[in-house]
Amino acid sequence: MPREEESNASVGAQPGRKKRLGFGLRLIWWANGLAALLLLVTLLAPHVSPAVAWPLALLAMSYSYQVILHALFIGWWLLFRPRRMVLSIMVVLLGWSHVGDHFQLLARNEPSRPIAGTPLKIMSWNVRLFDLYNWSHNQRTRDSMFSVLEREGAGILCLQEFFHSPNPRFFRTKDALLNDLYYSAVHDNYSATARNDQNFGIATFSMYPILDKGSIPFPDNPRNQCIWSDIDIGTDTIRVYNAHLASYHFGGEDHRFLDSLDTTTPGQDLKRGGSRILKLLRRGFHLRADEVERIAEHMAHSPHPVVHCGDLNDVPLSYSYRILRGSKRDAFRESGQGTGGTYVGRLPSFRIDHILHDATLESWGHKTLPETLSDHRPITCMIAALE
Repeated sequence: MPREEESNASVGAQPGRKKRLGFGLRLIWWANGLAALLLLVTLLAPHVSPAVAWPLALLAMSYSYQVILHALFIGWWLLFRPRRMVLSIMVVLLGWSHVGDHFQLLARNEPSRPIAGTPLKIMSWNVRLFDLYNWSHNQRTRDSMFSVLEREGAGILCLQEFFHSPNPRFFRTKDALLNDLYYSAVHDNYSATARNDQNFGIATFSMYPILDKGSIPFPDNPRNQCIWSDIDIGTDTIRVYNAHLASYHFGGEDHRFLDSLDTTTPGQDLKRGGSRILKLLRRGFHLRADEVERIAEHMAHSPHPVVHCGDLNDVPLSYSYRILRGSKRDAFRESGQGTGGTYVGRLPSFRIDHILHDATLESWGHKTLPETLSDHRPITCMIAALE
């Protein structure tokens, strides 16, 4: 063999020299890079108001799925190019503080710190008017809901989309909870009425005395609301906020569009329906940003330890959640399990219902109940003051 050929051959056989990625692996690597950039942008969502950049709020809804995608990238590169795992590992670690808001492996059914007084159970549920209009096509839905409420026996019960009418033509709600179950006090507030004495709003029921109460108005969205109730639980007084924040108000046409959406949807229909959906999403993001800022400001001046329950209509990575939570603890993160998805409907089951509380309180035994009698699953936890 000539010297030049020997030299070339020896160079080509240098140990440790890496082969270039094939076309398929290069394509996956570029996709991994784009996914990493998207996740980095998504992590800005809790820190930027939707009034400034509302698309970030939309990206926040995809956070869980982005993390799953990066887990797949990590597994893939582990098999074929282990060093390339670093990109996905780094971007996931940058947002690691948010992972626990979306995924919990181990439930905790006992308090982790010494508590004072008697523990009580708190329950929050958007009951969708107790299926007043028979959306579920089940005439027994209301009775099934009351069976769940009786079974859980929560000391404090926060209901959103509450329906009440003294007219005997409608089923009993308020008086049934007060007379047939365990509750001795109620704080209810109604933002809409209809003929035949129909009232639609929000209600907090309690086995303990309600010492004071009030509401926080939302001038830009008066149909949604937040009420607060100072409740004497024996060893202490806590202030319970019960809120139903701005939803997207999808109409029949919007639901039909989502139901029919597939690869055969005509481009014109896709553009028209998608544009309408995005406008409704943007409006909901904007309204909630204002609502949570008002609630957070009110909670900051509470003379008592705070518990917030309700239908936030937003995910844990959102600006709304960050402002509302502040320095409080999330009962799901403290003791929940799984993903805690509460929404029941055409969209994925996001965790949009929350129980938050001051750090001076301890919570445990958080549960997302399996019942799908409404378009929200009920959530419960135990709570008590710390020693």
